[in-house]
Amino acid sequence: MAQHQRSSQWRVWHRWLSLIFGVQMVIWTISGGYMVFFQLDFIHGDHLVQDTATAVPATTKPSALDQILERYPHTTSISLETRWLNDELTAVYQLDGHQGEMLVDAQSLNSIVLEEQHIRELANRYYALETPQIESVVYLTENPPTELNPALLPIWQVNYDDFGNTSLYLSEVTGEMLVKRHTFWRGFDIMWMTHIMDYNERVDIETWWLKAFIIGTFILMITGAVLLVYTISFKKKKHGGDQ
Repeated sequence: MAQHQRSSQWRVWHRWLSLIFGVQMVIWTISGGYMVFFQLDFIHGDHLVQDTATAVPATTKPSALDQILERYPHTTSISLETRWLNDELTAVYQLDGHQGEMLVDAQSLNSIVLEEQHIRELANRYYALETPQIESVVYLTENPPTELNPALLPIWQVNYDDFGNTSLYLSEVTGEMLVKRHTFWRGFDIMWMTHIMDYNERVDIETWWLKAFIIGTFILMITGAVLLVYTISFKKKKHGGDQ
């Protein structure tokens, strides 16, 4: 009788622990399965974009570096690149300095300000799938979506009407694609959040929530093991008594 009472107490503990920690174990299983099933290259959206790097046209005669430094004396780094602007390949200098980044025409050295039509054109160049259909273009200066690091603001968001609800984020200054997101990435982000139990920044794998539930799950396993021992012992005694 005493053994039966002790097993009943363990069974009560096991049920309550299962109710509290069992749900999270299911979440861990589902989120872990999602993260294993989808390859990281797919989650990162590598299939959605393509390399747009193009050699500078041979006919281009870029300005000399001393001319750049004379006109933009705060420049600390210079790179000669190309951008598709107004339906033609344009040689540009990307400047970086104490006053931030800047894009200038490689020949005239005039500053280039990217407008919405430029962003649309550049985004379609980055987009790798067939028949790109832009749903909306948004210039974000505040309150970014959770999928975007606020430190990147201001930035252009280009949303596509496709299977994955793709969003490309382009630099307002250089037109470079900085971030790409799609439905399966967003799902992965949610799964990762619930897996590590960091519901704010989603980067801390040592949250007290996670540690507490790991300890609780371990205790749940112990109660289950004890109940198993009680069950086996009870069955042996029952069969011995029947003889």
